[in-house]
Amino acid sequence: MRVNLLTKNGTYQISELDDVKKNLISDLELQEIFKIAGFGDFHIKDIFPKILLNFCTNEEDILYRQNIYKDLVKNKFLIKMLYEYLQETITEFKSKFQYEIITKSPYSIVETSTSIIEYLYPKLYAIRANIMDWKCESLGLKLFQEENVKDLDPNNLDKLKKITLDFDYKVGIMTSTGLEDNMSISNLTLNRSTYGDKEFKKKWKKAVKIDFNYLSESLINEINAKNDNALKDVCIKLGQATHHIIYFLKDLYDELGFYIASMNIEEKLNSLNIDTCIPEISDNYQYDGLYDMALALKKNMSVTPNSHETKSNVWIITGANQGGKTTFLRSLGQAYIFFQSGLFCPAKMIKLPVISGLFTHFDKEEDTKLESGKFDDELRRFNLLMDKLKPNSLFMLNESFQSTDEAEGSKIGYEIISGFIDSNIRIILVTHMYDLAMLLKDKYSDSYFLRAERLDDGSRSFKLIEAMPLTTSFGEDLYNKIWNKD
Repeated sequence: MRVNLLTKNGTYQISELDDVKKNLISDLELQEIFKIAGFGDFHIKDIFPKILLNFCTNEEDILYRQNIYKDLVKNKFLIKMLYEYLQETITEFKSKFQYEIITKSPYSIVETSTSIIEYLYPKLYAIRANIMDWKCESLGLKLFQEENVKDLDPNNLDKLKKITLDFDYKVGIMTSTGLEDNMSISNLTLNRSTYGDKEFKKKWKKAVKIDFNYLSESLINEINAKNDNALKDVCIKLGQATHHIIYFLKDLYDELGFYIASMNIEEKLNSLNIDTCIPEISDNYQYDGLYDMALALKKNMSVTPNSHETKSNVWIITGANQGGKTTFLRSLGQAYIFFQSGLFCPAKMIKLPVISGLFTHFDKEEDTKLESGKFDDELRRFNLLMDKLKPNSLFMLNESFQSTDEAEGSKIGYEIISGFIDSNIRIILVTHMYDLAMLLKDKYSDSYFLRAERLDDGSRSFKLIEAMPLTTSFGEDLYNKIWNKD
């Protein structure tokens, strides 16, 4: 039995989040999204971020998950019903048994394994019945359904149930062996259970009257030792088989939980009449109606979207403060994480190139402990990312290098960002530094420039328009706002 709803080959390993991925949660405000994902489900709250932020980095895996997700959405009622059943089963199971059963003594393994199998026997029947009713079109879900319906066939489950009789430690476990001409032991065999077999009991009572005194003590010891070893091997295999069943249920619980979290978010957005779509893979960036999902969920309403198209891998975003630049950056970062996790995206339509990793460097509050200056802290955070960044990563920089004067900040920023671009790292830079923007424009002529739109009356539309940087940062707007000037 295999799950394979997250990866086509092998078992998906859920890993903890490192500092870089935790930084993504903060910079992209993913906490707001995670609140809706679980609706109070602590299991989803735990596993969803870990799977989401360790997203796929190749086209095949993304498409594999996308197709499975679309299929699961079509079977939403059955999927959620199965997830709830697994939740009840696993919660009850944890109160009755321990997961680790393969390191105990043989008889302890038999006792625990047979008890677990007896408990799970009716549960596996119910799980099979649910899976059988799925309407599957994707290759991944078809294979999952076919393989597990076959493995959980009633004949197989009945054989599994019978094991609890064949390995009844209270009655005893029977083995048989032969003796070679040199009196060595051969063909040590585990026998089926004879518990309740009256005829066999008669034969056994007769057999035990045979005088075994002619056997040497060393041979008897050899028989006992080999019998113990055979029993140990068989018991360990029984424990491993039981262990496999347990982790099949656990993996199914985890992987369905991941997709259900996405369904919960999408359902919430759709209930607010906000668009979602399945993204497409492309060599270019193209989207219509892209919005900040976290902001929409926080406000419980639709928010200002953006629509752009470009081939460039160097984006430079400028414009007045409070114009929607950071919000846009978050919207694209959120879209990328969901896109490469094989889920929906917050847009009417979106096409994106596949990246090898996503990294952010957002402006932070100054160190309140005075352990370092703000600029030192910026450089320290850059240093932490150096070992993680690799070709074809997307690096989002939000108002970096602004903790020093513009001339120095522009020069340092230009050197660092140029190094990234020359290493084949995609850059999206939000900056108020005109000199930095122009230095990058001169070196990378195909850069894509966006600017926060400012209307004639000084108000903001919160949209980004394709436009070159302006020399002014509209400080007068801020002055008028603070002092209530017309």
